Amino acid sequence: MMRKKLTRRHHAALCLLTAGLLTTAVPLKALASPDFAYSEERWAQLRDDRLEFEEIADLVHEYNNTVIQNRITYQDEKDKSSDDIAQEYYDRANEIYSNIEYPDSDDSSYGSRMASALNSELQADQLMERGDESTDDSETLKLDYDQTEASLVKQAQGLMITYWNQYYSLDTLRDRKQQAEQSLQTEQTRLAAGMSTQAKLLSAQEAVTSAESSILSSESSLARTKESLCLMLGWTYGAQVEITELPEPDLAAIDAINLEADIQTALENNYTYKKTTKQLANARTTTVHQTLEQTQKKQKETISNNVADSYSSLLLARSNYEQAQQALEIQRTSYESAGRKLQAGTITQKAYQTQQSSYLAAEVTVRTRKQSLLQAMVDYRWNVDGLASAS
Repeated sequence: MMRKKLTRRHHAALCLLTAGLLTTAVPLKALASPDFAYSEERWAQLRDDRLEFEEIADLVHEYNNTVIQNRITYQDEKDKSSDDIAQEYYDRANEIYSNIEYPDSDDSSYGSRMASALNSELQADQLMERGDESTDDSETLKLDYDQTEASLVKQAQGLMITYWNQYYSLDTLRDRKQQAEQSLQTEQTRLAAGMSTQAKLLSAQEAVTSAESSILSSESSLARTKESLCLMLGWTYGAQVEITELPEPDLAAIDAINLEADIQTALENNYTYKKTTKQLANARTTTVHQTLEQTQKKQKETISNNVADSYSSLLLARSNYEQAQQALEIQRTSYESAGRKLQAGTITQKAYQTQQSSYLAAEVTVRTRKQSLLQAMVDYRWNVDGLASAS
C-alpha cells in the first residue's frame, strides 16, 4: 500500500521528525507508523484539512511535535534496565570521587580548595544516593511518554469543545448587538419626536459600541483557540482548517456505565499507578520500597475517589443538558405562538422580538450544556483510561 503525498499541513511535524533523524540516525520506519497501521481511507482522512473529533487521538500520535520528539528520545532509552540507569549515577559519582584533590593544611589557598573538594564530595554522595534510590527503567520512561501523549489528546479534545463553545457564544453577542441597534433606532426616533434626550441616545450608542467590542474580542479568542488546536495536531501556522461539528452526546453510553467496574479499570490503566508499581519492583532499598508502598496505597484511594467524583459531575452535566432541552421546547412553543399572534395583530413587533430572543437564548443554553456534557464525558473517559489524578 502506497501512502499518499503529505499535505502542507504536516510540514512542521515532518521537519521536526527529519531533524531528529539527522541527529539520532534512527531509521524512519522505527518512528513512523507503518502503512498498515491505518487503512488507505484513514490515512487520507488524517491528511486532509478537515478536523473531526474522533480523529484527534490519531493526529496527536502521528503529528504532534512533543509526541514525535518523545518517540525520538525513547530510541536511546528503550533498552535500559533500572540497573543501567542506577549505574549511570554511580559512574558519574565515581568520576567525581576520582578527581577530588584535598589540599595540604599549609597550602596558601587551603580554605577555598578544601571547600571545593568538600562540595565535589557532596555532589558525588548525592549521585550515589540517587543511584540507590533510582527505580526507573525503560518501562517507566515509556509510561511517562504514553501519559504525555494521552494528556495531549485530552487537551486537544477539550480545545475543540472550547472552540465550539466560543463559536456559539458569538450568536448571543450578535443578538445583543442587534437588540442594542434596535434600541438605538428607537431612541433616535423618540429624540426626533421630542420624546427622549441626548443622554439616552448617547447611552444607546455606547451599548452598540460595547456590543461590537465584545464581538471583536470573542472572535479574536476563537481564532486563538483554533490556532492552538491546529498547531497541536500538526498543521502549520495559519493553515486553513475546517473544524467539523462536535458529536452528539452518547446518553446510552452514560446509562451503561458500571462505576465499580470502571474504578477497577481506571486503576489498571492509570499511568502514574502503573509507574509506581514498576518502581516498587525496581526498589533497591527497604526505605524506598516502604515509601513506594505507602505512595501506591494513597494513589489507589485517590484514583478511585477521582473517578467517582467525575462520574457525579457527568451525571450532573447530563441532568443540566436534559433540563435545557426541556426549557428549549417550552420556548419553541411560545415562539411559534408569538409568530401566530404577530400575524393576527394581537401582539407588537417588539413583543415578538422579545420572545424570539428568549428562544434564541434557550438554543444557546442547549448548545452550551451539550458542550459541557461532552467535556464531562471526555473527563470521565480519560479518568478511566489512565489519566485520573493520583495525587
